[in-house]
Amino acid sequence: MRTAAVLGFLCLIALNAVFPQDTTPPAPAAGSSAPGTTGNPSSSGPTKPDLSLPKDTSTQWQVGIAVFSSDGLSPDNTYLAYSLPLLLKDEVSGLGIHSYQQEEVDLARKALISREIAVSEKSITITRKERDALLFNEVPEGAVARSSVEARLSAAAARLEFLRTLPPVRIEIAGQKPVTIREGTGAGKLLETPTVPPDVYCAQQGIDLLIGGSLQEVQGYLLLDVWAFDRLKGSKIFSSRNAASRDELYASLSGFGREIARTILGRPWALVQFAPDPPDAALYVDGVLAASGASPALYLVPGRHEIRMSAVGYRDVSRSLSLEAEKETRIADSLEKVASGQLEISSEPPGADLYVDSFWKGKTPLMVDRPPLRSRGVLSSQGFYDMSFPLQPSSAEALTFSLQADMGKRDVQQNKARDDFYVSLGFFAFSIPLPLFSYALAIDFAVRTLDYSTQGKMAPAAQAQTASAIFLGTYYAGIAVSAALFTWMVTRIVHYVKVADEIAG
Repeated sequence: MRTAAVLGFLCLIALNAVFPQDTTPPAPAAGSSAPGTTGNPSSSGPTKPDLSLPKDTSTQWQVGIAVFSSDGLSPDNTYLAYSLPLLLKDEVSGLGIHSYQQEEVDLARKALISREIAVSEKSITITRKERDALLFNEVPEGAVARSSVEARLSAAAARLEFLRTLPPVRIEIAGQKPVTIREGTGAGKLLETPTVPPDVYCAQQGIDLLIGGSLQEVQGYLLLDVWAFDRLKGSKIFSSRNAASRDELYASLSGFGREIARTILGRPWALVQFAPDPPDAALYVDGVLAASGASPALYLVPGRHEIRMSAVGYRDVSRSLSLEAEKETRIADSLEKVASGQLEISSEPPGADLYVDSFWKGKTPLMVDRPPLRSRGVLSSQGFYDMSFPLQPSSAEALTFSLQADMGKRDVQQNKARDDFYVSLGFFAFSIPLPLFSYALAIDFAVRTLDYSTQGKMAPAAQAQTASAIFLGTYYAGIAVSAALFTWMVTRIVHYVKVADEIAG
């Protein structure tokens, strides 16, 4: 019995050492919480179970490309560690949209639940520590704090149980997300070479697919290992190893992007290379603009598509195209130019240079092709002002323009219009202080009138009232003058802009 008492006493001493108590706590200040409390119990965490579904908050499907690790490279080959991944970056750029397959949707749902479970477990651990720290707090406020912590602990446990029994099918996952390339701080804005396992690196960088590799130099050959790690699947979905010379490596790497395109797109692909004549033609696939100008790689959905090629001044070409999966198709049609007739342009005096949309066409008189769209023509001649005019598909077949000699009169008009505007601006600026000061003085004398009246000084009150009325009238007159000067300034600036536009043509 005596031994048990001693042991109990020793345990009490040990507990007091671990959880020291202040038996004479100071009185809490107004608005503050007593020791051992959390102030507002609801402020430190929810006390009701959170039964909301986990949400997929990511709006993009991100691809990260890291600088390759290197070993034993000669100084002449060190640049390959970042130039080769940059080539891969060009290969996978512009793939557009990632489509989630059912396997990915299931994995994404499970990943979201696992993430939320980890958050809940961490919350429970922290709350339990907070509860244990309050167990030996005997002050009255400590009971309130313990009750609040127990409520939060119960809510967190209910959240954890809800997540563990949640059917993954209830979580919504976006069917498609735009593909983006994650910029890094390495060479060429690549990601830094991973120093941790790929799954940890993907979590740290917040990326869905990591493309990396290693490069070694062995007996004059370069040994290249390229891989792609899928974060959801938790494994490498692509891996390739090749030993070759430096020039051969570039040739072998050019097709790697196509091999991992299926993963990035999330669907089968058919590659289309668009190289039309003229090179600025646009390609429409099923009515949607797919390329504007020559495009080396378009990853389209396999199957039959309706395509249309269009260019200004050329006839459209439309046809059906059947694309096979994992195959390449080249579209290199030559569009037929539309014969739209010609226009005769002359000037007085003749010999003026004609420019159409900044391209020199020759000296007047001359014949030019009728433009398929609205264009801008300019006639320029030494000693005359430039003249601009519109050229349209509906313009007359013969256009004649009289150039105005440059006698310096237009410059005089522009300078006079500018000076008139500056004068009007100056008068308006000088008129602004008058109503401001008048209003301030009117208010000041009105206050004095009230003060004198309160003190029974009627004569000074009458004088102050008269001064207030005079300054108030000055204020209204100043407002009228400023408004008139502002209107004058506006008319001058409009005239100045009009003259400048006329001179510019």
